[in-house]
Amino acid sequence: MDTTVTFPAARPDALDTLLRHCFALERAGEAPRAPARLRLEQAVGPALARRLVSSLTAGSRR
Repeated sequence: MDTTVTFPAARPDALDTLLRHCFALERAGEAPRAPARLRLEQAVGPALARRLVSSLTAGSRR
């Protein structure tokens, strides 16, 4: 006897939530990451990091 099992399509937002939870569990044993701004400053230096963040956020002030 051949049987096909079908499941209703999951909502995209539910899949995103599930994926976020899986990644959170995977990272649970790791040390917390430094804030993004600090990581950017370490990568490109404080002056350039300030300019980049300022440029990226300038559009939201309009």
